Amino acid sequence: MSKIVVIGAGHGLPDPGACGIVQEYKVVLQLAQLVEEVLKRHGVKTVMLRTGERSLSGAADLKQNKREDLERRVAISNQSSADFHLELHMNAGGGTGYETLCYSENEQIRTLHNSVMQYLRPFNIRDRGIKIRTDVRVLQVKVKVALLECLFVDHPSDAAYMKDSAFLSGLSEAIGRGVLAAIGVAYVPAKQPTTTTQKEEPKMKQADAEKVIAYLQAAWKEAKNADEQKEIGRLADEVRVVAGMRKVNG
Repeated sequence: MSKIVVIGAGHGLPDPGACGIVQEYKVVLQLAQLVEEVLKRHGVKTVMLRTGERSLSGAADLKQNKREDLERRVAISNQSSADFHLELHMNAGGGTGYETLCYSENEQIRTLHNSVMQYLRPFNIRDRGIKIRTDVRVLQVKVKVALLECLFVDHPSDAAYMKDSAFLSGLSEAIGRGVLAAIGVAYVPAKQPTTTTQKEEPKMKQADAEKVIAYLQAAWKEAKNADEQKEIGRLADEVRVVAGMRKVNG
């Protein structure tokens, strides 16, 4: 039976989440979609809580909208029979780095956190650790859940990383790898696209090469000795190679 993972991209208009150099709701949706691709590649079924820029509530009042959005996230997760719930967010407030929030810590949470930090560490991104937050509504679902605070929207280098498509791709792969380990699915790296080697076009037209060879053949006849003839023959073959023709002098 396929494993099921709920993926929640935090916030959604009219609540954009944290805003700074980047906007949280936009970046985390992009990241959620990339993580979904990693999980689907491994046969994992996903339940995406947000697939567009709007939240899960249609309420006009911002407070009511945020409240309804959270309650619907919890309800969908609880009804999904999921094996894991992943929430993706960004931080704000003048800090920097990455952290994992959870209702209670266990090996699944530590595995996911370590997978993400293994990717982030070479970028000298601060590990803010695993933090218990029993007051966060979306962490009060039935299944094991992790809320990832993926860097800071108002920190210049953090935001620059989160705007970089190559960095996001690598981060999504690390998150996906961590989630797969948490639910007991073996991770398989993505296959790199193969490039077709194109046949190199001749650097000289055959007709032009034949003209040059004709001049060389005339010079060969006028050569004073065998060494000169051999050298002229070598030059003729070099011309043939440039034009994509077959050598005739060995």
